[in-house]
Amino acid sequence: METRRATAIDMSTAYKAVARAALPHARLAVDPFHTAQLGNKAVSDVRRRVSHQLRHRRRRATDPEYTIKDLLLWGPGTLSDRGRRCILQTLTILEDLDGDTAHALRTAWNAKNLLLELLALSPARTGLATTRTDIDRHLTRFLDYCATFGKDVPEVVTLAETISDWRNEIATALLLGISNAAAEAVNRVTKLVYRTAFGLRNVPNQQRRASYAGSRSTRPDWLPAATAHPNFG
Repeated sequence: METRRATAIDMSTAYKAVARAALPHARLAVDPFHTAQLGNKAVSDVRRRVSHQLRHRRRRATDPEYTIKDLLLWGPGTLSDRGRRCILQTLTILEDLDGDTAHALRTAWNAKNLLLELLALSPARTGLATTRTDIDRHLTRFLDYCATFGKDVPEVVTLAETISDWRNEIATALLLGISNAAAEAVNRVTKLVYRTAFGLRNVPNQQRRASYAGSRSTRPDWLPAATAHPNFG
């Protein structure tokens, strides 16, 4: 299926319903960024919950699990050996304090890494086309891990259920290598233009400003560099 016959959306049932109504013949793909974000959220939720259960107070900067909160969100392909050792050493410390706490955090971290390994199959990341067989194998590995080791971790169960519900849209995004990153970038630029306006006195002009800024990367150069004024070169 050609990429022009597919559309990328956020992982939202409302967006899915709108896309189905507006583009009934298009294949739906979930933006990989939001899928990865869901995995990181599960890890952070587990870390906050087990920290409170262990100490019956809010987390502090000196808590072992808090010191690795950023490292836990790194992907398996970008985490350094030093960072991995730091995570494993911290999990060992937590095992001495409470085995259930360490198990929940370790399980959520491993589940997130398996999910990121699935997303890494996208041609946008590898430059190579993937197959549905490879996607199904990685997806089954993730779901099996969640069903066995993560069955007693509520956040991991919720993550697995959500990924299972959106498995077709995730597979489409990985097969075609598409995302809504371009739309998100235009949306961000538009918000920045509106914020720097310090108030709207002329709505049509403000809309023109946003449209001009958002289409900058797709417009041809109206003034070639060779003919540009030296004071502005």
